[in-house]
Amino acid sequence: MKALCTVAILLPLLSLHAEQPPAAATDRVAFAQSCFWTGEMKLGQIEGVVRTEAGFFQGREVTLVEYDPARVSLEQLAAGAKQASVADRLHLPAGAKATGANIAGVPVGASLDGDYRAAPASDQKKQLEGSPFARLKLTPEQATKVNAFVRVDPAKASQWLTAPQRARLTAAQ
Repeated sequence: MKALCTVAILLPLLSLHAEQPPAAATDRVAFAQSCFWTGEMKLGQIEGVVRTEAGFFQGREVTLVEYDPARVSLEQLAAGAKQASVADRLHLPAGAKATGANIAGVPVGASLDGDYRAAPASDQKKQLEGSPFARLKLTPEQATKVNAFVRVDPAKASQWLTAPQRARLTAAQ
């Protein structure tokens, strides 16, 4: 009887899990620029960017971008990065094929390899620092989008929060 009850409880949970859409496949690219804090903010504003990370590659500050190619192509992403002035050069993962010396006018540099390193935690999502949003527990995806908009459009930053997070934010203000 106990086993039957367990199965009766677990079956609906398993079917709910099966109905969840699979996570989107993402690609990565790093953009070199003079300030990865600005890079994280401006690149995070681009539709289709899922996560950003401040880092270093070949002695330069870079923003590593994880993006959904079903929502934004590499060419669109590079064009947006160039327009936002956060794309002195782009670096594709090792093994990725570049179609030329540049993509959307952004020079293609060396492939990302073991020399890439993430910046310290104190340099990640710098726009959040000192804002009421910084006190919230955010997923990496939320942190990317909130960081992107918190200084330029706090209402848009709030759109990336869950209802309980918005309630905590309102209560804290």
